[in-house]
Amino acid sequence: MRALAGPAMLLVIAGGFAIYRGISKEDAPSRDFLELEFAGANVEQSGSCYSLSTVLIANGVFGGTTRTWKAAGDDTWTLGLETVSQSYNGPVHEFQNFTFGKSGQRVRLKSVDASKGRPTEIGKNIDLLLEAPNARHSTPVERCLESGATGYAYRAQK
Repeated sequence: MRALAGPAMLLVIAGGFAIYRGISKEDAPSRDFLELEFAGANVEQSGSCYSLSTVLIANGVFGGTTRTWKAAGDDTWTLGLETVSQSYNGPVHEFQNFTFGKSGQRVRLKSVDASKGRPTEIGKNIDLLLEAPNARHSTPVERCLESGATGYAYRAQK
């Protein structure tokens, strides 16, 4: 009888985990949405040569920061990033909410809401988001591989 207790307990734990994973799906954009080219900050919003997923990975979005995706409309998603750090005066909560929307064959940054002291200007945030993939020489999207483009060359208008 005791010989069956171990495997039975393991089966109960595995079954509970499977049920939990089945009913607690994180809301997130599709892979197709994340693989669209991220639009640049210039007036024409030409491409940056990087997919949205490449931009997010290069910026460490999937690291120690708490992240949540929320649908914000048709082909529009808001990525919330939150950190809580300890400072001299106690815990400090910082956040950034980036709303991305599909525009043709690209994804563009539509709005930014952020903690005090963080930029909320769209052009400035696009430039900041694209610094990491440029510095890392991340793999560009297919369009840029074929044309020989090497990455984001536009800057937000000051």
